[in-house]
Amino acid sequence: MMETALRARLLADAGVSALAGTRIDWGVRPQGTTAPCIVLTVVADSRSQHMAGFDGFRSTRVQIDCYALKKAQSVALREAVITALIGEATQSGVTFLRAFLNTVLDRGEQTETGFIHRELIDLNLWHDG
Repeated sequence: MMETALRARLLADAGVSALAGTRIDWGVRPQGTTAPCIVLTVVADSRSQHMAGFDGFRSTRVQIDCYALKKAQSVALREAVITALIGEATQSGVTFLRAFLNTVLDRGEQTETGFIHRELIDLNLWHDG
């Protein structure tokens, strides 16, 4: 499954894990999670097919939010994530081809407990799982 493999790929990357540790989750940032952390969200999962079935590889658009309390930390985490995911790799039985970076946005926000920096990465991941 791509979701499990993608999280494992980020956890296995020394640059990402040095900044976020194991704080990488799908869908929503767990209550009480300390920053820096990463939240992954599937935006679109196109599954091209032909009369005989699905094609071998497909493109999944994933939004990756990198949260940190300081701007420099969120930027460092953003760059570590991009470096970890842009190239080809195989993780947990899933083959990832080169990813394509759609956009990077600064989505920092004021919360009840203070300002949190959020760098949003939008990637298209080509994979077979």
